[in-house]
Amino acid sequence: MEKRKAKCGGYGMFTGICGIVGLGIVFGLLLGIPFKPAEWTLSDLAALLANGIALAYVVLGAVDWIAQFLALSKNPLPAELDLSERAVASERVAALTGHSLLQRHVRRLLSAWAAGASGPQVAAMATNQTFRMLSVLLAETAAILVLLVAAAGFTAPGSLLTLGTGLMALVVLAGLARFQLASKIAGYIESHLLARIGNDTPAAAGVEFVQTIAKSVADSTASLAAAQTKFAEQLAKTQSETAAQLAKAQLDASAQLAKAHQEASAPIAKAHQEAAAQVAKAQQDSSSQVEKAQADMAAKLTAALEQSSAQIAKAQAEVATQLGRVTALASSIDNVLKLQQAVDGTLKGVAVTDEFKSTLVELKRHLAESDQLLKNAAKPRTIRLVEKDNE
Repeated sequence: MEKRKAKCGGYGMFTGICGIVGLGIVFGLLLGIPFKPAEWTLSDLAALLANGIALAYVVLGAVDWIAQFLALSKNPLPAELDLSERAVASERVAALTGHSLLQRHVRRLLSAWAAGASGPQVAAMATNQTFRMLSVLLAETAAILVLLVAAAGFTAPGSLLTLGTGLMALVVLAGLARFQLASKIAGYIESHLLARIGNDTPAAAGVEFVQTIAKSVADSTASLAAAQTKFAEQLAKTQSETAAQLAKAQLDASAQLAKAHQEASAPIAKAHQEAAAQVAKAQQDSSSQVEKAQADMAAKLTAALEQSSAQIAKAQAEVATQLGRVTALASSIDNVLKLQQAVDGTLKGVAVTDEFKSTLVELKRHLAESDQLLKNAAKPRTIRLVEKDNE
């Protein structure tokens, strides 16, 4: 037997509890990055988690709305189909392979019709599906709003409370948009499916079928109106409770801020006084140290100047003595130069006379003879001893 695709789990919505909680935890962690309080508390973590879950619901609700709107715009049940024939309905079930909410509802109803269900039974199934869909939407929206209201009572930072108020408005808008689209889907199923399937029951059953359809439509309309009324009441109640809790939270925060300011002002004033005293003491100490250093520096500078003056005077006396010696030496050198000039003049005068010239000639001859005499004296000699008879 062919497996029926109407047995698929879920109703084709993206806003499952696991998906919302998982994505909400991720969004809560991401929201905690820009806030970064000085110290994390359980209230801060709970407020971040509630805001993250609400933001996840808004995002997934928008994705679900877009998916359902695209599925509705594709018109899965065109007018040329003869849905009164069960074989055509069975073929259309095989052709609908999408997983959107509209296609899942249409597959369930067409599968029931193709399997042999009567028209009133298919209409009753359609009514139950619409009622369950609206109930799920209402429960999701109410749960998120209750979570945000509970988060508003936490002693969280004001920025998180403001974000939670904005998310409340987004959740309400997302819930209304999904309610309207769900109403369009229910109307599409009634006009394009229930009104076109056949009725293989007797005449009395036909009347009962019409009555059942009318009752189903009236019940769904009444359920939708009651759900909208209840939703509006819960929304008004939630808004009033949220406003009261926000006012209380603001008053508590103001009181805590004033108390913290009073508690912090005394230590700050004391710290200022201590710092001023320490600064004055440091200035006095530094002034005395500067004066002492200046006196020491002046004494050292005076002693150094006196010592340098004495050394300069001593050096000047030594320089004067040396200059006197140099002057005397210069005069001695002048006398020697003058004497040398006189000797040179005398020598020049003597060298040019005839007597000096003859003296030089005799000296040369005498030297030559002395040289020859010395050479002869230096020659080797043989000494012979001759013995003679004594006479």
